[in-house]
Amino acid sequence: MSQFRALIVASPGCRGIRAFSHALNTVGFESEVLTIDDLMEYKIDQDQLCLKYKVVVLPGGNTYSNALGAGKALAIQLVNGLGWNLPRFAEKGGLVLGVANGFQTLLHMKVFGKDYAFRVNETAEVKEQWIKVTPTGNRCVWLRGLGTMELPLNQLDTEFVIDPFAFIEAKGRLERLGLSCLKEDGSQKVVGLCDPTGLIFGLLPHPEFFLSWTNMEDWYMNPTRAAAPGQGLALFENAAKYCSS
Repeated sequence: MSQFRALIVASPGCRGIRAFSHALNTVGFESEVLTIDDLMEYKIDQDQLCLKYKVVVLPGGNTYSNALGAGKALAIQLVNGLGWNLPRFAEKGGLVLGVANGFQTLLHMKVFGKDYAFRVNETAEVKEQWIKVTPTGNRCVWLRGLGTMELPLNQLDTEFVIDPFAFIEAKGRLERLGLSCLKEDGSQKVVGLCDPTGLIFGLLPHPEFFLSWTNMEDWYMNPTRAAAPGQGLALFENAAKYCSS
């Protein structure tokens, strides 16, 4: 049995639960999936969270319906219902990963500060494509040692934005502290943030959907790589390395 346990927080409309479980189990964690109702029933408050788990994952998807404010309903329950403070969890060495709407939940929890948000997809279309992303700096534990990657992105029109009334100061803070740690290749478009500890990471693309090279649509163009791991798995490997160090 693994020394470290990872909690995957399931909420209505989320996706990728099995992929996250597979990734975490592959690199040596013992993954556990609990719904928000489970968390309430088992009273997984801040103390229990720190005691039982080394990793918390907030999946993406249409969680609680984007019409209700993507990620907001879950953030309210985690903060007000359970008393979760993820920066304090990180201070004790805990790792947090929020993907897509999970990233939005982290923003609503003010993990990265109060001046950051998403511009939500207003077309009501779910678009998917693969994008190249490049890590910047070395603060984010999840991205250490990684170069440019290709990852799948859903809801193409959704993007990270900064409050225009605090733009200069808020943007400067991201750059000064190295928090804007993942950008779309060839542009300055931010697609991932980490907190000052480097242990909490939110990103728009989905690493859990690129665990094997065959996850790519055109993998058959290079069949010799069929058995190779996908680039998304490297993020979970980094988490395991950090916990084992």
